[in-house]
Order: sequence, then structure tokens, then C-alpha cells
Amino acid sequence: MAKKSSLFFKQTGVYILIFLSVFCIMTASVYYFCSEYYYEQKQTQLKEQARSIAQQYGRAISSGVVDDTELQTKIEIIEDYTGTSIFLVNRSGVVSTVSSSIDSEWIGQSITNDTINGVLNGNIVTVRGQVGGMFSESMITVGYPIKINGVTYGGIFLCTPVPEIQSTIYATLEIMLLSALLGIILAVMLIYFFSRKLTKPLLEMNKTARIISDGNFDRRLEVTSSDEIGQLAESFNYMAESLDKKEQDRRLFIASIAHDLRSPLTSIQGFIQAMQDGIIPEDQYNYYLGIIMEETERLSVLATNIVDMGKTQENVLELNREDFDLNELIREVMDIFEHRFGEKNLSCRLIFAESETIVNADKQEIHRVIHNLVDNAVKFTPENGVVEIETTVPRNEEKVYVAVSDSGVGIPENERRHVFDAFYKADSSRGMDKTGSGLGLCAVKEILNAHKEIIVCKESDMGGAKFEFSLTLAE
Repeated sequence: MAKKSSLFFKQTGVYILIFLSVFCIMTASVYYFCSEYYYEQKQTQLKEQARSIAQQYGRAISSGVVDDTELQTKIEIIEDYTGTSIFLVNRSGVVSTVSSSIDSEWIGQSITNDTINGVLNGNIVTVRGQVGGMFSESMITVGYPIKINGVTYGGIFLCTPVPEIQSTIYATLEIMLLSALLGIILAVMLIYFFSRKLTKPLLEMNKTARIISDGNFDRRLEVTSSDEIGQLAESFNYMAESLDKKEQDRRLFIASIAHDLRSPLTSIQGFIQAMQDGIIPEDQYNYYLGIIMEETERLSVLATNIVDMGKTQENVLELNREDFDLNELIREVMDIFEHRFGEKNLSCRLIFAESETIVNADKQEIHRVIHNLVDNAVKFTPENGVVEIETTVPRNEEKVYVAVSDSGVGIPENERRHVFDAFYKADSSRGMDKTGSGLGLCAVKEILNAHKEIIVCKESDMGGAKFEFSLTLAE
């Protein structure tokens, strides 16, 4: 089971790994930007508070009325509401006022460092860390100068512990992590569901492939989607149908071969047995020996067609391409059928597009193609009928099209696509074709396929059948 589900587990693991990787990157990014955002917001808030106190204190100094009690009260209120520690220094850097969270012993002490000096020089200073050893923990400190008419009289410092800001960030992250945990659980469930849905048809396909490999070609997959998996299932079913058809063709091939071999062999055996038993008089030996000769020739033709069809279907037919005159080849084939035309009083029409049509192909194989097509036309055309061969050379094409037509019984439209199948005989031909094996048109199709040419079956203008195939003109 683990082996069959390996793709499922691999896919699920990859999805979860990707999700966790994205989540970790997102968490780190959120932590960084949230930290920077909170620090920036806190610094802005501290600056506003420091500016307000500095302006009020500056106005009090300029008016000559400095109420230290009121200032201390305001500082305590700000500390209570914001959790901010506050202290003031005079222009000499000596601490003059502190909030309740700062030890009062610092009042009167002089603090000299870059932060204090920067504020006393008239600058707004923001620092993250220690401030003159006043606090035991890391602080965000904003120093704001107290100015009167451009002259710095001291500075006010607002300090907030960094851990308090971090606790706010951690609380935000906890909410985000809890939401992410729920998201992970939901994502894993969805990943499991969709991975199972994706791999289930593949497992079914694998199972069906094993069944088909055992020779059960009628098994099919149920197509439930139109995506790539559904298309693969349709292709798999098409492959199974092709294999099923090939298996049916193989069985039909064996049955047809057995039938076509049995019939002439039975005749030959019967006539020879009759001659041995003296049932046939000696003066009739030549007649029956002629029948036996016809049956052996029929067996020979059948064997040749089977071998040739096997070669073409296995793509081992070797073509000896050459340039030759197609018109001349058609005349040679028609000369072979002169006697049979005369027996049925058939008319022959040859219509050539040009006086000379040079093509590049295997002359011997094309001779067989034309011979088989004319043989069929003569066979299925009644007495006093017409057989016609016409060549056409369209403009701007390097092709010539050869059409062999007759005025016979024709082939129904629903049977035309089967006429090139091995051993297939149209219903309209069964009463007329007593000696055919059903391999002639199949051999024609395979020969033209080897030449990379086409052949189609149509209805002729005379009401019979029309077979049209293409050949490549010589350069």
C-alpha cells in the first residue's frame, strides 16, 4: 500500500513543506515589519508628548512663573497613562525633575553622554538602549530640547521599556500564529483531499493497466473531469480500445487465415482423393488438375499478401524509390487485364492530366497498388460496364492524384472507412467476391502509408466505387 501511495505522500509532503516555508518567511517578515512599525509609532508618540511638555515648560520659564508642582503632576499623569518614565535636565545636564518610576536620588546628579549633549545642543534625539545608567533594562528614549527664543535651557526625556513594546508585538504574533495554526490544519485537510483526488485516478489507471496487461482489453476508466488527468484517462481508454481492436483483428486474422486456407486445401484434398479412388475418369484429369492449380495459386497469393501486409505494418517494407512515368505504368497494368476486360465486355477509359507524369516512388509497389485497385474494379463491375483511371495534377502542388473508378455496385458510405481493414468485405461484395482474401485493399493502404501518401474511398460519378490516391511528383 505504501508503494502504491508513494506519489500521494510525496505530493502531500511537498505541499505541506511549501506551505510551512511560506508561513515561516511570512512570519519573519511580519515580525520584522511589525517591530519596526511599533517602534516608529512609539517614537512618534513620545516626541509629541515631549514637545507638548517642552513647550509648556518653555512658556512658563519665559513668563517667569514656573510651577514645579504643576509640572510634576502633569509628568505623573503622562506616566500613569502611557507607562513612560520622564526626567528633565537643566542646561548643565543636571537632573532637575523625575517621574515616580525613576529613583529620586537621580535629582541633582549630572549626566553626560551623547544623548544628553545632543539634546542640550538643541537637537531632538532618539536612542534605543541605556541612558546614563539610569535604567537597568533597554529603553526607547526620546530627548526634546526646551528652548526659549532659540536658546536651549534644558531638555526633557521620555523613556519606554523595550520589553513592553516587544510584549505587544508578541501578543500580535500569538494571534497571527493561532490563526496560522488553524489555517495549517485547514490547508493540510485540503491538501490531503486534493492530493487523494489527484492520485486516485492514477492509482486506478495503474490498476487497470495491470488488468489490461493480463489480456483483459475490455476494461475502461471512468472519466470524471476535463483537466489533464481527465484527458490522460481518455487517452488511456483510447489506447485500451486500440489494443482491444488489435486483439479482435488478431483473432479475426487467425480465423480468416484458417478459413481461407481450409477452403482451397479441402478442394485440393477432395479432388486428389477422388482421383486416387478412381471416382474421376482419367480423361477428366486435366480439367481437375487445372482447378487444383488455381487453388494452389490462390494459396500462393494469400501467402504473399500476408507476408507483405506484415512487412508494411511492422514498417520493414523497404522502398526502392525511383523516377518513372506513371502513365506508362498504368498502361502496363491495363495490358495485364486485357483478357478479363474482354470476357466481361468492359470499357476502359484512361484520362491523363499530362502526356507524361514523372513521379518518385517504388515502381514495383505502385504497380501492385494499381493492379489491386483495377482488379477490384473489374471484379465488381457487371458486364458491359466501365472502368476508368484518371490522373489529376493540381496547381501549386507537388502531387498527382490517381483515381480508379467503376460503374459497379459501389460501397455504402457507412462501410467505406472499413474497406482498408484486413479481411474486411463489404456486404455488397460478398456474393461476387468468391476468391478474395480481404487483404488486397489493406496491402494498398499500407504501401501508400509507407510512401507517406493518402488513399480515400468515394462514390464514383458512374455510381460505383472510386479509389483515389496521391503520389509525389519527381523534382
